[in-house]
This record gives sequence, structure tokens and C-alpha cells, in this order.
Amino acid sequence: MNCRSAVAIWLLGAGVLLAAGRAQTATSAADEPVRLEKLTVWGEAVPGLLDIMPGQLQWSVPSNMASIAESIPGLAMHHMGAAAAEPLLRGLGSDRIVTTLDGLPLPNASPTRTASPFALITAGLPAALEVSKSLPSVTLGPPANAGYIGLSLAPADKTNRTNRTYAGTAWNFDRGGGDILAGETAAQGAWNVRTALAAHSLGDYTAGDGTVVPARDRNVGAALHLDRQPDPEHRLQLGVLFSRQELAVNSALPLDTRDTSTSAFTAGYGWAASGRTWIDTRLGLGISRPHLDNAGRPAPALITADGRTLSLAAGVSVRHQTEAGEFVVGLDATQEERRLERKRPGAVDLLWPDLHQNDAGGFAELTCALTADWKLRLGARLDAAHSEARAADGLAFNRSIRDLYAAYYGPDAVQTNRSETVGAANALLTGRLASAVTTTLGAGFSRQPPGASERYRAFSDALGGGYEIGNPAARAEDKYEMDWGLRWQQPKFAINVDLFASYLPDYLHRTRVGTTTPPSPPPAGAIVYGYRSTEATFLGGELEVLWQPVTDTWWRLAAAGVEGTDRKAHRRLPEIPPASLTLAAGRMWSGARLKPWVEVGARAVAAQHNPAPDDMPVFADTPAFILGNVRGGLTWRGLRVALSVENVFDRLYYDYLSPPAAATPPSGSLLPGARIPGPGRTFTLTVSHGLP
Repeated sequence: MNCRSAVAIWLLGAGVLLAAGRAQTATSAADEPVRLEKLTVWGEAVPGLLDIMPGQLQWSVPSNMASIAESIPGLAMHHMGAAAAEPLLRGLGSDRIVTTLDGLPLPNASPTRTASPFALITAGLPAALEVSKSLPSVTLGPPANAGYIGLSLAPADKTNRTNRTYAGTAWNFDRGGGDILAGETAAQGAWNVRTALAAHSLGDYTAGDGTVVPARDRNVGAALHLDRQPDPEHRLQLGVLFSRQELAVNSALPLDTRDTSTSAFTAGYGWAASGRTWIDTRLGLGISRPHLDNAGRPAPALITADGRTLSLAAGVSVRHQTEAGEFVVGLDATQEERRLERKRPGAVDLLWPDLHQNDAGGFAELTCALTADWKLRLGARLDAAHSEARAADGLAFNRSIRDLYAAYYGPDAVQTNRSETVGAANALLTGRLASAVTTTLGAGFSRQPPGASERYRAFSDALGGGYEIGNPAARAEDKYEMDWGLRWQQPKFAINVDLFASYLPDYLHRTRVGTTTPPSPPPAGAIVYGYRSTEATFLGGELEVLWQPVTDTWWRLAAAGVEGTDRKAHRRLPEIPPASLTLAAGRMWSGARLKPWVEVGARAVAAQHNPAPDDMPVFADTPAFILGNVRGGLTWRGLRVALSVENVFDRLYYDYLSPPAAATPPSGSLLPGARIPGPGRTFTLTVSHGLP
């Protein structure tokens, strides 16, 4: 089979996928995978450039995963508290992003969106973080309209089998607490072992105007990864992760996360069936047990919420080298189970009424060389998905959940089990325009079922006030996308440009769907938010520049912006992060005995206007702001000491995606319902030894 035959087969398969999806009578929501290229964040230098400065993790001990991910252009965070953060990629968030640990999906374990992996997993336990933003490989798993964020317990450099030890600690002077991270990578014969321990304890922070914002956060965890490769034909990998969030104050919600554990187990085995064929298998199991309560708040009665989220995954793939190129085929399956109930005086409410979601799919992907400088990647997958709320006849606020679904969405919402065909197909062309210039051009389609909260969240309190309920009748969300990228790279200079456009004819968005009615609780006339479909488009771009004018000197620039438009309402979408730009310049004196270095930078964020305050009053108009930062450090006999000053000028600022404070903040001087400001001037001292 040559490349032309592969193109014909791919076009036929993509047409079958579109036809199968359109023939569906059951509702679904399609979240599309997006990725142009893998982006490893954990200290990876730009290929071809001099290693002007070691990876940032060698100079810092991050408190949470969100602080690492937010440095990636196009990735933003929706914060419910200092630790409770949920990602958005290119303006698309919620359950459209699939976060995985070595192929195992890690869903948000709470309908209040306070239990994402970025909140529950202690930073430093995963060894690598990889973001797939556009036209992702169909081999990554069930489709995800916003993209994939892949965490891995394996060392980022899998070929480096040297023994390494890392230990570091950081102290945040403003929050009166700090972080500890320790890790060991050891190679012995056929074995390669990585262990990591991490913990942090942080207090409230002070904003630029002196407001003390409740933000206490305590977490501890451990990770182990075993890699055995006795010969080039066989490889076994095992991973274990445990993380416990002892406390996370959610300043935007009435309940705090407390005593919440997350465990994950992964396994993979690969063997070479021949010189041209490699077979990979993988298994995964993840369990989160979230607990939320208002025990630390001035409340008239104790309210608790307890749940369990189970995630299972398995897959097998065969990679074969042919005359046309590399061909990969495989099967994978996932299963998720979620249940969470809230106890209040005299009643028990189901917030997730025993949800079960399954997906089984097959995929095929071919990467072939068209010429010496151009290659084409073609991929398609087809999945059968099923979801069900098995306890929909349970109660929320003393009313049947099924009846509440029907009251806000009509008789179609009475049915709480759905089966649908989903999947993805994309093509990516990569080529060299000149000796130092490469380009990518791609297009794709995907369809993903609605997320657990979007489809089955039971009637409960909403972020920003009012109440919220899922929509079992929600349709599938298709996504059509085009992406273009340009890479210009010189020995001391590199530019990456990405432009993208996507069209979602059934974009599922949070909006007002009605008001409450007697009997109470809740009080009559309160706003009820839900999920309805509209027609939407997204346009945006990202820019990254790295320049080394002279030895030991560097400039870094990163910018990103996206605009989402509701084509039916003829206005912009409200839940879109503002455009941002980061600029930094640094200098290292590598010839000096202590090798001191310093970097001065600034982050500028554009103003953002909420175009739909009636439908989505959670987000308020936010002015533009610029924050300065200074970092510096030195090395002595392998010991690294660094000091960073964030928000140097102690500016008062607000992140557009941060909602208002809850009615009963647990501590600090933040007023109920007030905008939650960002941290003021913050000093952090880091001491570390070795490489992470």
C-alpha cells in the first residue's frame, strides 16, 4: 500500500464516521482531540538551540500542577480556589479536555469541578507533562474536543539510564508555608526505577490592596515507576501514584475539599513481534474519593459531600513499518463510574446519581513520506459510547432528579441512558520550506459525548450563586478544525507560530435555563443554570520566540489569544480567557565559580468583557494588567539556591476566569460575593540539589 492508497482509504473512513454520527438518534456531545505536536514541558530545551538555562524545575519546587501547565501558550486555568483549578485549551474546557496518567484517564472527581487532577495530584509526582492542543493522534484514546494533557510517571528522557537524585524545598514568605520534593532514579541491569515524594502546606495569601484571600492548601503524595527492559524486544512498565489532599480552601464555593485521596495504577507491556512490528498493551486503574464540607466556615449547620470516582482503561496497538511508512492499528476501552452525595440536616442529595460511562473504539493511523522533505499523517477512530445515570430516581432537594431533568429540559430528558457513535479523523501535513523553516497544515473532525456534569449533574448549588442541573437530552458536540503552524529555527533563534480555527455546530455551553419554583428549598425565583447547544466558532493563535543574542544571554516571548463566537446569539462567548503575553530576559555567568543567573520578566493580560452577563453573571468585566517578576540564583557544588519575586510592584489584579467569593468565606478578609483578587508581591526561596 502506497501513500495515495492510504489517502483514499482515510477519506472513505472519515466519510463513514461522519455518516454514522449523523445517523445517530441518541444525543451525544463530541469533544475533539487537538494536537499539532507533543510539547514536553518538564525542562525540555528547544531542539537545536544551545542549552542556555536548565529546565525551570531544577530551580523551583512547584506547589501544584496548574502553575506548571499555565506556562504553556493557549492553556489557561479556571480557578475555584488557589488549588482548585481546571484547564482550558484554546478556549475550550470542562470535560472536553482529557487528562491522562500513562494512558489512564483521570476525570474531575467532583461536580463542583474542585477535584481535577491539577488540584488533587501533588506537583512533582509525575515526571513529565505533555499537551496535545491541535489535531491529536487518534491513538491517544477516546476523542476529546479540546485536547489531551498527558502526565507520565516515567522520566521524560527515557533513554537516560544514569542514576539521579533530586531533593528540593521552597518557602513562600507570603503564604507562610512551603513545598518539599524528593526523587530518585536508579538504573540496575535491565531495571530502571523512579521514586518521588512530595508535600506542601500553604496558607492564605495577601492581594495588592491588602485583602487576605482564603487559600489554605495541604497535600502529600508519592509515586513509583518501574521499567524493565531485558532486551530490545521486550519492555515492561509499572506505575503507582498516591496523593492525598488534606485541605484545599475553595474561596469561590461554600464547601472546602478535605481528606481526599487519589490512587492510580498503570501497567504497560511491549514486545517486538518482528524487526518491523511492535505490539503495545496497557492497563490502568484510578480511584478518587473526594470529601467536601463546610466544617471550617461560619455556617449554621454542617454540610458534607462524599463520593467515589473510578476510572478503568485498557488498550492494545500494533505498530508496523511498511513501504508506505509507519502504520498503527489498535483497540482501546475506558469505563468511568461516579457517585457523590451531599448530606445536610434532615436530607441527603445525590449530586452525581451513580453515573456509568463507557467507551470502546478502534483506530488506525498512517504516517508516510511524500518526499524527502514532506510527510503526511492520516488517522481515524470510531467509538461506541454509552452513558447512564442509574440513580436518576433518587432525590435532590427532596425532589426526583429525573423529574427535575424533565422540568428544565422537557420530556426527552427523562431518558437517562444514552448510546452513541463518536470518534475522530484528521490529516496533518508536515514539510520543510527551507533549511531552517518547517510548516504544518492540518484539518480534522471529532465527536465526543457530553461530560458527566454537562449531562447528568443533579440539581445543586451553582458556582457564583443560584443552582445548576445537567441536561440528559444534550446532543453530541461535533468539531471541525483547521490548523497551520510555522517553525523557523536557527542555532540561536527560534520562532513558533500556530493559527487555528474551529467550528462547533452543537457547542454545549452553560447558560440560564430557568428559575426555581416552590416548594422550598431552594427559595423560589433563584436562577437555574444548565447546558444547551448553540453554534460556535473559535479563532486564535499562539506565538513563541526564543533568542540568544550572545552566549549565556536569552530572551523569551510567548503570546496567545482566542475568540469564541456564539453565532446564534451574534455575540462572543463569555467563558473565554483573555489574550496574554509573557516576556522575559535573562543572563547567566557560567564562567563564574557560583554560576549566578538572573531573569527579569513581565506578564501582560488584556482586558476582557463579559458579553452575556444575564446568561453567565459568574464572570465580571476585568481590566488589563501587567505583572513584573524577577528570578535569580546560583550554584555551589551541586547545591542550587534561587529567589523569585512575583508581582514585584504589588499590583491589585483580577483573573477574568476567577468567579466571585462564596457567601461564607472561611477565613481572611475577603467579603462574601466580592471579586477574588490575585496574589500580591510574593517572595519564594528555593534550595535544591540534583536533577529532577
